[in-house]
Amino acid sequence: MSDDMPRYGQRSDPGAAPDCPRHPGVRAVDYCKRCHRPMCAQCRVPTEVRAICVDCARENRLRRTTRTPVVTYGIIAACVVLYLVGTVSQQAERAFVFAPVLGYEQPWRFLTTAFLHASVLHILFNMLALYWVGRAIEPALGHWRFAVLYLLSAVGGSAAVLAWCFVQPATWMTATVGASGAVFGLFAAVFVLQRTSGADTTSVLVLLAVNLVYGFIQSGISWQAHLGGLLTGLAVTWVFVRLARPRRGVTPRRQEQRAGMVAALMAVAMVSLVAGVYTLLLA
Repeated sequence: MSDDMPRYGQRSDPGAAPDCPRHPGVRAVDYCKRCHRPMCAQCRVPTEVRAICVDCARENRLRRTTRTPVVTYGIIAACVVLYLVGTVSQQAERAFVFAPVLGYEQPWRFLTTAFLHASVLHILFNMLALYWVGRAIEPALGHWRFAVLYLLSAVGGSAAVLAWCFVQPATWMTATVGASGAVFGLFAAVFVLQRTSGADTTSVLVLLAVNLVYGFIQSGISWQAHLGGLLTGLAVTWVFVRLARPRRGVTPRRQEQRAGMVAALMAVAMVSLVAGVYTLLLA
């Protein structure tokens, strides 16, 4: 055998190896089996089969310690506290409820109304749905992404209520409360996560269809908020999933930073959308 022939497991041209994204100028010796990024000897963490990079190893440690859906529990606690406050003081509750006529000068109502509920059954059903879905997808998305998804879906639901004023101007004075818009955003997130992972989405589609139809036929339910939260949740989750895909030469930390910047841009886009709707309505 010629001395020029590479042995089994060796590169035919060692100089063709890419640089380690964590140590520019240092040649990689392997690829992470999880994120598929190149890694140098210093960044290589052996496992039972092949190896992972230091970033994935760090992420594994963080995941083991952040499985508790603290954001979900925090939202439930906030909703329960505000419901109890509302039973004692209706004036305090009125400071947070949303109606299109109020949201123009008091924009915080777009979000705070998602923490209010009209009855015991209203808060019970919404909190049960939040508990079931939040415990499933918060660990998958991560705490801050889940919080962004929930908050933007809540605002998206209120924005849809506002936009309906183009069709039915009388709703300009109509108040809406409830976490349903945000919860529909979470249902949408389940669909996106299942779809991208190749899982069967039939059950979640049936659940969405039944709840949407029920909102249309039952009086006193803001189907506009449901639809707005659903569409917002679809868009936000799709963006987060796309940004989380491994890319060679980009470290997980850098991807996390990009996701944070994009989340801020989505929030700005939502605010701009609401401002645009008000501009057209009041023109």
